[in-house]
Amino acid sequence: MAHAKVGILYIALGRYTVFWDEFYESCEKHLLHADKHYFVWTDNPTDAMRRKNVTIIPAQKRGWPYDSLMRFEMFFAMREKLAAYDYLFFFNANFKFVNDTDLTEIAPREWNGGLAASLHPGREGDLWRDTPDRFPYERRPASTAYVPFGAGRYYVCGAFNGGTSAAFLKMCGVLAKNVRTDLKNGINAVFDDESHLNAYLANRDFLLLGRAYGYPERMLKHLNAANAVMVKIISREKNTPKYGGTKWLRGATDKKIPDSKISYVMRTIVRGAASVVPVRAWRRKLRLMYW
Repeated sequence: MAHAKVGILYIALGRYTVFWDEFYESCEKHLLHADKHYFVWTDNPTDAMRRKNVTIIPAQKRGWPYDSLMRFEMFFAMREKLAAYDYLFFFNANFKFVNDTDLTEIAPREWNGGLAASLHPGREGDLWRDTPDRFPYERRPASTAYVPFGAGRYYVCGAFNGGTSAAFLKMCGVLAKNVRTDLKNGINAVFDDESHLNAYLANRDFLLLGRAYGYPERMLKHLNAANAVMVKIISREKNTPKYGGTKWLRGATDKKIPDSKISYVMRTIVRGAASVVPVRAWRRKLRLMYW
């Protein structure tokens, strides 16, 4: 496993470049036994991206949700270069390594179907308390991301996934086509690219990575020292003054969120309320109040 060639896939469109420096430095330090090369899709390359082990790929900012939804198409378009790597892993822009992570921990084997994905931090599956029929899969049969009731085992997050280059690129090809088919039919899956990923993995074997590989930064304060060292990768909190806020990052506003306790409390309340609203359009309207 030592010296395996690993392609790190990273999308930094618009203001999301703000996360790059910390991600790169943390991955270089903590992802072990991997000969890493970074592929960065961006419309705004920074000086910190101009390194020997970074390939910058010009990409158009399309706005939300397309910057996320079209990722499989973006990756598949680079398949000839990416196929040269042993493994490929996609990380959300706001991910950051915090403890040493050996490649063997996240690299799937042939009996995993060559793919790996991380458990959604808010959906623990039937291992604990939830059941697949309660997962927020896309339930409309007209969508290519449709998962019928009674199917599926886990709900994974779209923020971290990967695998052998062959298995991952095969998946990207299928999902790129599925997304295009949905858009042609006027459909956007309920949770965008995440819904398509879950549909693909619903009844396939894959390496399921736990919450330690994408633990919410805001939850770290609830862990004791012994458990904190078990967290390998965190999902940095976007909706903070440090990063400008989700709305600012997506370009929906030019005003960064203020650094005040009142604003933080209101954002937390709105976030909680939006998470239980069943209609997608209503969720977005509610989020725009403080996001």
